[in-house]
Amino acid sequence: MAQSLAEIAEKFSMSYEGNGELEIVGLCGLSDNFKNHLSFVADRRLLAAASSSQIPAFITFSDCPVKGKVNLFHENPDYAMAMIAKLYLQPASSTAQKIDQSAVIADSAIIASSATIGANVVIGANVVIGERTNIMPGSVLLDQVVVGNDCVIYPNCVLRERSILQDRVVLQPGVVIGGDGFGYIRYGQEQVKIPQLGNVVIESDVEVGANSTIDRARFSSTRIGRWTKIDNGVVVAHNVQIGERCILVAQSGVAGSSRLGNDVVLAGQVGLVGHIHIADNVTLLGQSMATKDIREAGVWAGSPARPAKQWKRAIARLYSRAMRE
Repeated sequence: MAQSLAEIAEKFSMSYEGNGELEIVGLCGLSDNFKNHLSFVADRRLLAAASSSQIPAFITFSDCPVKGKVNLFHENPDYAMAMIAKLYLQPASSTAQKIDQSAVIADSAIIASSATIGANVVIGANVVIGERTNIMPGSVLLDQVVVGNDCVIYPNCVLRERSILQDRVVLQPGVVIGGDGFGYIRYGQEQVKIPQLGNVVIESDVEVGANSTIDRARFSSTRIGRWTKIDNGVVVAHNVQIGERCILVAQSGVAGSSRLGNDVVLAGQVGLVGHIHIADNVTLLGQSMATKDIREAGVWAGSPARPAKQWKRAIARLYSRAMRE
């Protein structure tokens, strides 16, 4: 896996100064302080600590090289580090077989020749799996699921019937796509289950974190927009529509039929009640609760959610009053 710093610079069209023959065996953070590794400095306040470390090379801004080190230059060191990390990424599965002998696959399934199917995978009738997609051990794809090209489905995921994944979707372990939405009607003393007839559509370049769930729609489709990233332990209910490039951080929950625009951020343990609309470019701070439409872009906080500046002033007055009492 070792590569020279000059090779790395050439692959990513980066300039550098210092010994280009330096062999880089891996990447590390500044606090890791590993020899023969490459790190990065995205905060100029860390230059002194970087210079005194045993790490031999850094990605940094062109106007602030790390003294005494080999320097790669990029306008966004954090981004460059993420791109270079792909060179050192270890495969999640070392299986030599394209389709493991223990997999159970319906005769009507269509699987691209370049796809990989792991041990104990179950693939239902009329499933379609695209080129270079990797489905890892223990996952279950029920009937009529469609998975695009270059997807990665980690172990023990479940895709229920008619779920659709477009290209380059990543599902971390334990994800459930297309489970029934939570819908019941009270009739007399009985809770009558509402059949969930729809599906889930996940657009290209979406990643869903471990043990997150996305429920199928009642009639049409629950939809996750392109480039959206969903963290671990997130619940997306039936009929929800999530736009492009959204970020849903751990333990957030979106209730049924709510709609999120593009570039929305739910910053951890955020809750949305059902049937509301969140505009583009809204950030809800951690543990916020949106109880009605948010039509204006900006940062919101609290329960019920208010513009963050307003919420912070209210909290400051509350604590100031409490201290006086």
